[in-house]
Amino acid sequence: MILQICRWALWLDEWLQDRLGRPYNLLLGIGLVVEMVEQAGRLPQRLESAPNLIRSVLILSVEFALLLHQVGALSHHIERRRRKPATPAPEAPET
Repeated sequence: MILQICRWALWLDEWLQDRLGRPYNLLLGIGLVVEMVEQAGRLPQRLESAPNLIRSVLILSVEFALLLHQVGALSHHIERRRRKPATPAPEAPET
């Protein structure tokens, strides 16, 4: 069951990447940055409790790793588009 959910998630991610491309990566990256800023803003309140602080640090670490992944995916997408040869315009038939 978990493997099937992973396959569906991969399919959906690839489908969104194919359909939306860079905007998809930007949206995910912006969402992660917003969440990280929100988590960092809560840190002072969580300094009072070690388990809450550890949890927040772990969440921020995972979100940072996801952000790095998204930036890498965006970079890969941009490079792939740059390397893609421009398709020549079709020539008009001679009469």
